[in-house]
Amino acid sequence: MTAITENYMAIARTVDRRLFFVLDRTYLQLAQAADRALAEGSGLGRAQAAVLVYLGYHDGCTLTELSEGTGRRNAAITGLVDRMEAAELITRKQSYGDRRQRTVHLTDKGWSMREEVMADFRDFNTRLTRGLNETETAAVMKFLSQSVDNVRRPAAKSRRK
Repeated sequence: MTAITENYMAIARTVDRRLFFVLDRTYLQLAQAADRALAEGSGLGRAQAAVLVYLGYHDGCTLTELSEGTGRRNAAITGLVDRMEAAELITRKQSYGDRRQRTVHLTDKGWSMREEVMADFRDFNTRLTRGLNETETAAVMKFLSQSVDNVRRPAAKSRRK
C-alpha cells in the first residue's frame, strides 16, 4: 500500500466511525429498501404509507396533527393529502369544533389499503430486526428516541473559537 492509499483509508475509516454518517447512510439504504418492499406489496410510497398508518390510530386529526405525527412539513402534507384524496384513500371534513379547520379521515378504501401497508411493514420490520433479540431491539429503539431528544435540546457552547 502506498502512503496516499493508507492516508485515504484512515480518512475513510474516521468518517465511517462518526455516528451521524453511519446513521445517514443507514437511513438512505433502509428508505430505499422500504420503498422497494412497499412497491412490491401495497404499491404506495413511504409518505402515503405513513399517512395511512398514522390515520389508523388518529382518524379525524387535523392537517397540523398529521404533519407532526408523520414528521412531514405542512406544505408537503397538503399536497400529499390532495393526492390521497384524489385516489379516494382519505377524505377531508369540516371540523365540528372549528368551522375554519378541516379534519382528515380514512375512507373504506383507505382502511383496506392501510391493512396492506401494515402487512408490508410487519414483514419489513421482521427482516429489519432479524438477528436481534427483544433486549437489543429495545436498546436500538431507546437510542434512536434519545438521540432525537438530545439534538433537539440546545447545544452546549462550543469551546472552539
